[in-house]
Amino acid sequence: MKSMVFKIAVIAVILAAGWIAVFNIPDAIEGFLPAVKTVTMSPTEYSQTVSGAGVITSEHDGEWYVTVFVGESDIRRVEVNQPADIKGAAFDDGVYTATVHGIGELALNRQGEFVHETVVEVVLRIDNPDEALRHGYTARADIKTDEMRTIHIIPYSAILQDDIGEFVYVLAGNTAVRRDILTGIELADGAQVISGLNVNDEVIISPGTLSENTLVSKHTVENQEEAE
Repeated sequence: MKSMVFKIAVIAVILAAGWIAVFNIPDAIEGFLPAVKTVTMSPTEYSQTVSGAGVITSEHDGEWYVTVFVGESDIRRVEVNQPADIKGAAFDDGVYTATVHGIGELALNRQGEFVHETVVEVVLRIDNPDEALRHGYTARADIKTDEMRTIHIIPYSAILQDDIGEFVYVLAGNTAVRRDILTGIELADGAQVISGLNVNDEVIISPGTLSENTLVSKHTVENQEEAE
């Protein structure tokens, strides 16, 4: 009992001093430390996209098409035969795939939500039509304008920011260590990490009030969904 009290007292001194733990902490002592969850960077397939909104049409040739309007600042990135994903309110969470079939030769002036905008008409042929499609449905096309590539992301809940910039806490043994990072592409599941982390680094999610060199108890989550 005295030995355990002594160990707890030692840990308390270490926590107060902010020292980095360079030794193995007994399980009984680890139970007194703040519990954290960690993830490693998640590889994700990504392609840059250009988006446009429009309507679905059916043609006499039995094919289904989507005619959308793309802003003049983005149209230079669109080419015939590029792949696209088609989404719409009528499809719930379903996604159709499509291919750019044609690009208009004239720019048009349209009334946007707040201002007039200059757009170009883009027609896409749907690759996988089914009985759920209806002529006149509204749709959104996300046209993939470059090759698919793998990027590495971490959950937004792991990213902190101060006057220096963005950073995360990673585990070194039982210690939370700051790593300054540079982020890039922002996706629904998290942000791309351009620099500052290695693929095997254990990144603390929802670090709360942790500070540099805090001793912690680790719990690794299985996937990104648990991290959100």
